[in-house]
Amino acid sequence: MIILCSAPGVEAASRSATASDIIRPSARLETIPVPNRDDAADDPAIWIHPLSPELSLILGTDKQGGLHIFNMDGSPRAMVGRETKPNNVDVLYGFKLGEEKVDLALATTRATQARGLKIWAIDAKTRDLSDVTEGNVIAVFDGKEPYGCCGYRSERTGKSFAFVTSKDGVVEQYELHAEEGKVAATRVGTFKFDSTVEGCVADDELGFVYVGEEKRGVWKFPADPARERRGELIAKVGQNGLTADVEGLALYYGQKGAGYLIVSSQGDNSFKIYERAGRNRFVRTIAPRSGPLGDVQDTDGIAVTSQPTSQLFSKGLFIAQDGRNEPRQNFKLFAWEDIAGVGDLLIDTGWAPRR
Repeated sequence: MIILCSAPGVEAASRSATASDIIRPSARLETIPVPNRDDAADDPAIWIHPLSPELSLILGTDKQGGLHIFNMDGSPRAMVGRETKPNNVDVLYGFKLGEEKVDLALATTRATQARGLKIWAIDAKTRDLSDVTEGNVIAVFDGKEPYGCCGYRSERTGKSFAFVTSKDGVVEQYELHAEEGKVAATRVGTFKFDSTVEGCVADDELGFVYVGEEKRGVWKFPADPARERRGELIAKVGQNGLTADVEGLALYYGQKGAGYLIVSSQGDNSFKIYERAGRNRFVRTIAPRSGPLGDVQDTDGIAVTSQPTSQLFSKGLFIAQDGRNEPRQNFKLFAWEDIAGVGDLLIDTGWAPRR
């Protein structure tokens, strides 16, 4: 059963962000631009290497081309899914494939010959991605075009899932399972919104999924398909400066349920920070300033990690797609301490993605 309702007290909390709420970091690094022009780059994800943080990877979609893999200095490493036109990407840790546990990259692909959900296994030794999608592509929405996606691994059951969103406002949830060395999927839930949804992110520990309804705000649902789908509108367009379109969503994980939900407020080129726990209280606004690498505008997807990934990002990393970068779109990298230090936010490098 699906129930949509505004969170109690939300209207009373409505206000515009004040100057003291705003954090203005500048990017420390950037990826090379994606090869395709116009609206091409869309969504990043971060994969954390299990032994050597500096060997972690950035995944970035080119929705006119393929899925790009970058090193932590922003340099290109490889590309997979050539001409599949991936839109959103996410990383799912600890999926049992055969006798081994592997990390997966999930992406919604919109090319005619590969419309649906594609999955790659990430090899920690070689840092290569190999296609493990059962049947080449997993059809979603009965063969119609997908939009966004996010992965979820239930800490309670150990099961792995993918949420897929659409421009029609439909969200489908799939349980992922191994079949002869490949990853297959079974639909286990569907829920519907009044308008377009794209960005989503799931909290593996607390058991919630957040979905961005672009013109309305951010919804919060239980991620377990066995639970009642009672949704709360925890962040509404017009509150605390949140401006349509609501785009990318990301979770900064801290220990013991601490951390933040970060939302791309595309209409005013900013990012809203909310508490991860409880009622998701609004905390601060990130409005990047123009530095040597420029600023960030018209952002679609975002990603964040509390893990150290290199000497330059030893206290965490925030990544945002830059929709106005010249000569072509790319992804900008921000040190978490440049955000947290100004906003008096949590810095917690003790949380680990492979718990």
